[in-house]
Formats: sequence, structure tokens, C-alpha cells
Amino acid sequence: MNDRFSESTEKIAVVDIGANSVRMNVYDINTETGRFSVCDSARSMLGLAAYSVDGRLSSDGEGRLFAVLREYLARANSVPTDAFFAFATASLRGLSNTDKVLASIKRRLGIEVAVISGEEEAELDFFATLGRFGSDIASKGITVDMGGGSTEIVGFENGRKTCGHSFRIGCLAVSKRFVKNPLAITASELSDIKNYALSELSTHPEFENIGGTAYLIGGTARAAAKIFMGVRSGLSSLDGFEMTADDLFSVRDTVLSDGGAAIKKYSPDRTATVAPGVCALCEAIRYCGAERLIISGAGVREGFVAKIIEERKNAK
Repeated sequence: MNDRFSESTEKIAVVDIGANSVRMNVYDINTETGRFSVCDSARSMLGLAAYSVDGRLSSDGEGRLFAVLREYLARANSVPTDAFFAFATASLRGLSNTDKVLASIKRRLGIEVAVISGEEEAELDFFATLGRFGSDIASKGITVDMGGGSTEIVGFENGRKTCGHSFRIGCLAVSKRFVKNPLAITASELSDIKNYALSELSTHPEFENIGGTAYLIGGTARAAAKIFMGVRSGLSSLDGFEMTADDLFSVRDTVLSDGGAAIKKYSPDRTATVAPGVCALCEAIRYCGAERLIISGAGVREGFVAKIIEERKNAK
């Protein structure tokens, strides 16, 4: 790590290797105040979960991940950035060849990739949400981060975490497991998704009927908001946009009934995951009893950056 924290500004690149997408944000950090903002961003809909075969990342998947990381490293160097960080979530968690894949990436690119646990991911989501909404955050509620391979939920009250868990409910994983055509989900497939999501959620009854406000993080939530705004209101901003639980259920009904038209129009890069993901997300919202929903532009990457800043301050 290039330690330039004594200077007033710094640029760092953070790569989030998810089960559905791989995203890099480059952040401008004011090292005096700790405030930061995105100055560059790149995303690849790699879909690593689809390259997991018998609990291993396939050689094709490894090669595609390597190519994306090589491209991102070159882009970060061209900015240039002062430091480059990469972490993986459900994409590489628990695979039998994770260590081999990470060792190959380090040897060939010099990149250290950290694999964070579901619990760590949930903590970073909550940390980012607190940073994003500050004193305006609801007195009670949940954060929900649905990714391609897992969903992290944190319950909170008066700014403090009350419970947190990473559930094996991901938009790509659910699509791959239960759905033949993600733009034409059948009643039987919908029932399978609902039953699976409920079986996972019910293993942690502390989340049942928490109520309050749900802060939604991740591509599935953003896609649902785009569809809702496009169909209902014509607004363009996502971060901080408010919906109700009923609004989300109406989006689910839309994507289940329109033959994929809304998804193709408002989220064409997520045709394989939006409808299955929204169906599962609805079950999470229903189980937790949230009625007010807010889209959050801050998630695990922002939590990761905030944690780096905090650790550096504590080390001074």
C-alpha cells in the first residue's frame, strides 16, 4: 500500500469481485477530512457464479476474471491511482480452488485479492449506509444488499446494528437454480423461488417483522427502481429514491407479466437476473416487514473505503 495519507488528496482504486458483476471505482479521498467521492468507474457483467462447476471456478472463469483485472489495473495505472485494492464476495467464497486462483492472480498481476466473509460484507454495507445517510437515517430498519450469489441483511435500531447475516439468496444463483427463461418465469418457478427464499430467511427469525425502513443496495434494487421510475414517474435519480413495499411488489408483477419488456428497456444488461432477483427480494422485504424502501448509492465498496480511512486514522 502506498501510504500518502499525510497529503491532502489521494486516489485509490477498489475492485469488487461479485458473483454477477466485477466493478472498479476510483475514489478521490480528502485525507484531512476523510470524505471521498467516485471519480471513475468501470463494470463488467462477468457472471462468475455461472463459471462455478462442482464447487470450483472453471479455467474459463479464471481466465475471464484475470482479463478483467488486468484491464482494471491498467486503467487504474493510467489515472494514476496511489493504491489498488481488490476484494471478492460470494463469487470466490468457499470454492475449493480459491487459494489457487488468488495465488495465480498475485503471481501474474501482483494483485492481492481479499475474500471477505458474508458477515464482513454485511458490516461494510451497514457502515456505508450510516455514512451515506448520517443523522437522516431511519430510527429502525434494515439494510439489504442483494448480489449475484448472496444477500446480506443487517437489522438496526437508533443507529446501532441489532443483527446481521449473509443469506444464500443471490439473483444469479436463484436464476441459475430455479429458472429456465428469466424473462418468462412460470408460476411453478415463482413458487420455488418464494419457498427457497423463505426457507433461507426463516433460519434467522430475528429478522422477522423488524419493520421500519429498508435501505436497498445492489444491482437488483437499482434495476427495480429504474423500472418503477420509468413506468410510473419518469425520474432519473436513483440514490436516495424512495419506494414502498407495494411499489416493489408491483415491479415484480410487471416483470412477471410483460414478457421482459421493462427489463429490456430499463436494465438490458441484467436480463438474466432482474426478474428472479426481484422475486426473491420481495420475499426478503415481506419477511422483514419493511414498508418504506430507500435506494442507497453506498454499499460494500464505500464501506471498504471508509474502513481503510478509519484504520489509517487510528494508526497515526
